[in-house]
Amino acid sequence: MKQPENAAERKTGGRWKPGQSGNPGGRSSQTAKLRTKLATGSDAVIKVVMAKAKEGDMQACRLILERMVPAIKPVSEPIQFDFSGSTPTEQARSIMAAIAAGDIPPDQGRTLIEALASVAKITELDELSRRLAALEAKA
Repeated sequence: MKQPENAAERKTGGRWKPGQSGNPGGRSSQTAKLRTKLATGSDAVIKVVMAKAKEGDMQACRLILERMVPAIKPVSEPIQFDFSGSTPTEQARSIMAAIAAGDIPPDQGRTLIEALASVAKITELDELSRRLAALEAKA
């Protein structure tokens, strides 16, 4: 199998050596020129696309809608929720009970349980750090 011309510049496995670029010339200056050219003619392009959309061209309509009207992202309404229980397990059970009772939507319940799990992991890391510090202080 023939080695590529730049094989000497690469490490085994095809990765570039530290400090070596796969594109030493950088971004082409043609890119900036093309963007400028497109920007100067954008008004004419917009007029043509708008005219096509008014004539019933569905691809032109889709292009306009995709570019001009942002996609609607779902937003959850804020909820008021009181945790019962002092441990994460008890709090997760109270969330599950609220979901079952219809007090909170399932997707928000899942988010609350995921957040609760994250807090439990952080608490666990804090506890481990304290224990490690105590052990190191004794040694």
